[in-house]
Amino acid sequence: MGASSSITLTPHMEEQIGREIATQIRNSHEVIDDLELNEYLQNLGYSLVANSDDAYQNFHFFLIGSNQINAFATPGGVVAVYSGLFLTTDTESELASVLGHEIAHVTQRHLARTFEKASQMSLPILAGMIAGILLGAASGDGGLGAATAIGLSAAGQQAQINYTRANEKEADRVGMRYLARSGYNPEGMPGFFQKLERKNRYTGQNYPEFLRTHPITIDRIAEATQRAEQYKHKMTRFKDPLNYHIMKAKLKVLTAANANRVVQHYLAKTKKSSLSIHPEYYYGYGLALFKQQSYRKAIAVLKKLKASDPQNTSYTIALAKAYIAEDKKTSIKTGLKLLSDASQNKPYNLVLTANYAYALIQTQKLTHSIQLLEDYNQDNLKHPAIYKLLSIALGKNKELVKAHIAESNYYYLNGLLEAAIEQLEIAKRITPKNDFYTLSKLDARKRALKEEKSLYQLDDN
Repeated sequence: MGASSSITLTPHMEEQIGREIATQIRNSHEVIDDLELNEYLQNLGYSLVANSDDAYQNFHFFLIGSNQINAFATPGGVVAVYSGLFLTTDTESELASVLGHEIAHVTQRHLARTFEKASQMSLPILAGMIAGILLGAASGDGGLGAATAIGLSAAGQQAQINYTRANEKEADRVGMRYLARSGYNPEGMPGFFQKLERKNRYTGQNYPEFLRTHPITIDRIAEATQRAEQYKHKMTRFKDPLNYHIMKAKLKVLTAANANRVVQHYLAKTKKSSLSIHPEYYYGYGLALFKQQSYRKAIAVLKKLKASDPQNTSYTIALAKAYIAEDKKTSIKTGLKLLSDASQNKPYNLVLTANYAYALIQTQKLTHSIQLLEDYNQDNLKHPAIYKLLSIALGKNKELVKAHIAESNYYYLNGLLEAAIEQLEIAKRITPKNDFYTLSKLDARKRALKEEKSLYQLDDN
């Protein structure tokens, strides 16, 4: 179905546009910059991509901090989920069903085919227009952003709506297949649709943004329900993993505008349920107390939580942070030891390593932090968060050339090639003129980045 779209947007062009859009999303203040939450979303997304029709397509999953119930996908594998949508789900399968649906939009190249109507447009203008969709969505006016970006005449808008509905049906069907192949409960999709439809029914005109861009009808729910019944035998995840509930609690606390209110919310939850049945309530309560800066109370709650599951990394990190934030010599020592012990047991855990390194930076143990981060980079796939922390630690340790090189690697891994080159130029300016080895390395790296940038430059060719 997607073959004709290659006339206008080839896969390489889509990748160019995807990189540009991903850059704009990363530069947005709306993006939630929490490594643990982002890694959870990446892992969930790629569990579906691995079972998609295009497992080799690069995807970029983003979590946007907004109470809107929304999600979108664009060419180049960019998929964004709003925190409001995440918090509306009750099971991991519901969240996975949304990701599967959006992944299907990408693999079936729906937006690329939409822009066949704009085949005379230059690629830079096209990228800007698609970015307009995102800016409109982020500002709460997604419909206006989409209409502006597509630039259709009034007469053509009904055809666009019908075309979108056809895309939605295909994304439902294909997304359900990805969901089932990945072992999730296929009933997550119709279940989530029904939930949104009920919200629409009871809230009148203030219905979820997701429904404006993904219209849900009774027929659509019925088709999803029937399809789910056919796929149920492929389900292998019979119980939602605790990690889903923990990350949902963390997101709720992180996005809460009022710390006292979220403390009261989770306090009430813990009074109604035991730690063994709903540990996520206690986790949320501990994080809420931390947000309220009630560190001693947070430590008391999180200590019990960690005792119930000593190997749980999320509990360890939260407890260690509370100890360090208490800012007492013995507490800081206890927090660092918690992270040190856990890091030794799980040396390849990205989130644990990053949090331990940050704690070391906070407590001015810069040499130790640098060594930890460099050791991690030697043994693992490179990650931008590690380079960002390395840049901070090196900068505080007055190793400025290395700090700018690390910052360059951070930008490079985030697809920000211009910023990566700029950091190399700064590093070169402050490198001693007689350090020919470092200067030649910087020149070689800068040339390589400029060549790569030319490959991804948006142009009309």
